[in-house]
Amino acid sequence: MRNHYTWLTHHLPEFFANVGLPPAAVCGVITAHGDKCYSYRPAWEKYGIPFEHAVAIYLLSYYHPWSLTVRETDNGWVAPYQWVCDRYQLFKPLLPAVE
Repeated sequence: MRNHYTWLTHHLPEFFANVGLPPAAVCGVITAHGDKCYSYRPAWEKYGIPFEHAVAIYLLSYYHPWSLTVRETDNGWVAPYQWVCDRYQLFKPLLPAVE
């Protein structure tokens, strides 16, 4: 099994830069939230989303403006795992390849 922490350490700054966040925004987010993703792994696998990509998108959900569209929103609860699934095709071209 690949280690998503290694992939994120190397590639999350590039992804964040690709979506308009400063690469320095990566500081602390991987260790703070990377472990929360294990419970979502089966759902993401069902959708055919590489775990590393899914976690990168999930971590993006903690930053404005995306944070307004997931979890507690003006339109009610949006589950983080589903939020990732719904946005994968949008973010896929901006994500570095999974080796």
